[in-house]
Amino acid sequence: MIRNLMYPVIFVLLSGFPGCSDNIRTAPVLILATDTDFGTYTTEILKTEGFNEFVADSLSGKNITVSFLEQFDLVILAESKIGPRKLTMIRKYIKNGGKLISVHPVPELAELFGILSRGRSITDGFIRIDTTMKQGLGLSSRLLQFHGKTDCYTLQGAVSLANMVTDKVSGESFPAVVTNTYMKGNTVAFLYNLPQNIVFTRQGNPLHAGLEKDGIPGLRGMDLFTDGWLDNSNNAINQADEQMVLLSHCIEYLMEDSKPLPRLWYFPDTLKCLVTLTNDGEYKSESDFEHQFRDVDSMGAKMSLYILGVEKVSRAWVDKWTARGFEIAGHPDDTKEAANPTWNRMDSALMTRKKEIVTNYGLTMRTNVNHWFVWCGKDTAGKQEFGAQAKLEEKNGIEMDINYAHYDIKSNQGKHFLGPPGTNQGNFTGSGQVMKFADSRGKTINVYQHLNAVYDQEYNESHDPEGFFNCFKGLMDRSLNNEVYSFISVKSHNDEYYFSRSPLMKMIAYANLHSIPVRTELELLDFIKMRDEASFTRISWVSNKLAFNINSSLKNK
Repeated sequence: MIRNLMYPVIFVLLSGFPGCSDNIRTAPVLILATDTDFGTYTTEILKTEGFNEFVADSLSGKNITVSFLEQFDLVILAESKIGPRKLTMIRKYIKNGGKLISVHPVPELAELFGILSRGRSITDGFIRIDTTMKQGLGLSSRLLQFHGKTDCYTLQGAVSLANMVTDKVSGESFPAVVTNTYMKGNTVAFLYNLPQNIVFTRQGNPLHAGLEKDGIPGLRGMDLFTDGWLDNSNNAINQADEQMVLLSHCIEYLMEDSKPLPRLWYFPDTLKCLVTLTNDGEYKSESDFEHQFRDVDSMGAKMSLYILGVEKVSRAWVDKWTARGFEIAGHPDDTKEAANPTWNRMDSALMTRKKEIVTNYGLTMRTNVNHWFVWCGKDTAGKQEFGAQAKLEEKNGIEMDINYAHYDIKSNQGKHFLGPPGTNQGNFTGSGQVMKFADSRGKTINVYQHLNAVYDQEYNESHDPEGFFNCFKGLMDRSLNNEVYSFISVKSHNDEYYFSRSPLMKMIAYANLHSIPVRTELELLDFIKMRDEASFTRISWVSNKLAFNINSSLKNK
């Protein structure tokens, strides 16, 4: 079902299941990580890839011994500082037959991975996956960006699964991902910090936080992708997702002589795509929204509406459309300080809109789009923090953010710095997945990031309704046919419905043709939360039969 896998793997299709409990919570995978250096973000990658059969601990934990490690089929070690006693423990675990995936390992463990340090490192660059190797089957052989520091090694018995290239001109390369057999054990090493790279690729450059960079009025999340941070030639292949899938292949490779691991599929049921539809209400009233809502509803689709002026929308109208499955939420407005949004003012804007939504409509505001996509890039002390906006949303009980949007008209970064328009437009965050934010120090923020890739204003200002549709069609076709999977978010402002109505109806009709649901961000949030919270327990592999339980405290609504 995914990337021409040759390993035994069982995908579990999740459309919703009743909550249940299981007192015995065994797990075949152990993740050793801390919040430092994005270590615990490894758990977000595994959940996104559907490997929900892990437990997480810290290498410094008192119970971390060789005998404890040997209870697991696989250990994943995030970037960590490791003392002499723990180094000896890890070596002994591998010698005894352990299986280890290490992220940006310390040089003292180089022998386990069959590599020899060259005594140098590089910052940023490109990675090329070897698609002739079993672990690289079905993946892209193009150069993929990575952000962060990586150490340079030569092979000393290891097999390279991917190489790092310092730049596109010199062609100088070093191993990036290697696999090795050591004594009785098997290892894989990502020689760069994979979780950090995923966060930086999805969220942008942390050094650009709180700075106006793209020349478009107002600080936005898109300012974080300027000055060469983004190689937009790779947008259509989701370069962050490719590297996460490579990790999945490595997990399956190490497990192939043990037992297959069940995995949750990305989307509900057997779907290969899912579409959400949003509408920023701006200064319009319910009578303005009615026509658009009826059009959308008549096609069997649903929509999220982010209201700026609650005085123009009645409780009765909201009740009518939420009963039909539409989402009504607030549209926080901090545009008065758009050029320099501060923590306190943005916090006030979020609280104000949230209070209005609950007071006027009795609704909880769980997903969010800010007016003008204004993005706070400073923490409580006024220091740069590219996760500040997500932290503010977490503080205010918001669980999903849709403020990253493909809009680069009239930028000082050159024409279409976020990527080409139309059929070839991809996801400038390098990802079609919905994952949580992290702050610049590597701590996961309990707010999901969903890119608004199909943005009406981008195409309206270009007078290109066909491009608006083709952008959507390209993303969907690649998801359906090329395994470049995406949760697709479409923006259709009521203000611009004169432009977007025709292409929007074509989008919904195209989704209907392929039996792809068009739903609200709230429905997507509920699914993603249930998928990520689910766990596999009581996994057994006996006589070539795999058995397991699925547990969740959440229920499908």
